[in-house]
Amino acid sequence: MAEDLSLDALREEIDKIDEVIVRLLDSRARCVYTIGRIKNEKGLPIYEPQREASVIAHVKELNIKLGGPLDEHAIARLYERIMDEARRIQRIEAKVEPVPVDPDDFVERE
Repeated sequence: MAEDLSLDALREEIDKIDEVIVRLLDSRARCVYTIGRIKNEKGLPIYEPQREASVIAHVKELNIKLGGPLDEHAIARLYERIMDEARRIQRIEAKVEPVPVDPDDFVERE
């Protein structure tokens, strides 16, 4: 029974962490959307392999400092998927009228 309570408590903690992750991904996606608009206005390409390599190197370095259970390949795969979605958002944005972005949307709300 104590094991079940521990599992329940851990799962509850994961649910709370997931809420934070989704909020952060939402904030990141809003930034990506704005970047896509700027790229579109300036005629810049959506896909920037050097920038993506820089992001991957940065998150791998952070991950190493944390010393957690995710290895460098796992963190790279997660971020490759995040950046795939970022490019998708930017491609969609390039086809539609810009939507005003509220700077308050980038602040984490409680």
